[in-house]
Amino acid sequence: MMRARMITCGSVLACSLFLLAGLSTSADDKKDKPVLSGTWVQKEGEHKIEFADKNVMNVFPHGENKVIVIVCEYTFEKENRVKAKITGFEGSSDEAKNTVKEIIPVGTEFSFRWKVKDDNAKLDDLKCDKAEQLKSHLEGDYEQKK
Repeated sequence: MMRARMITCGSVLACSLFLLAGLSTSADDKKDKPVLSGTWVQKEGEHKIEFADKNVMNVFPHGENKVIVIVCEYTFEKENRVKAKITGFEGSSDEAKNTVKEIIPVGTEFSFRWKVKDDNAKLDDLKCDKAEQLKSHLEGDYEQKK
């Protein structure tokens, strides 16, 4: 009888340790994901990216100037890959919104790699079928705006 209790307690302890090990692995996996929050300013340009709300990313092609804001929905994928889809445009200039809509209309999908280290990030490997201009404008080094 005592031996049966010891085996049962040992089994419960082993299962608990196994579950705890799985939880710590999950926490480590989350730590490796890029930071998709805050506002990031391109170091060698004027572009600004803002991870506003959960799964909402705003791209400011003219930095602080809110002439045009490209609103996107995004998801985080494996290997620091971000998939985004343009959902709309905001800004103070209807002319700018109409021009941008012709180049990258609502529904345009693109993806990029976003790698964060401390207060610096790198956006590279941008892929988009409709607009190669996105690549030349958005790729580069960013720093977090505080």
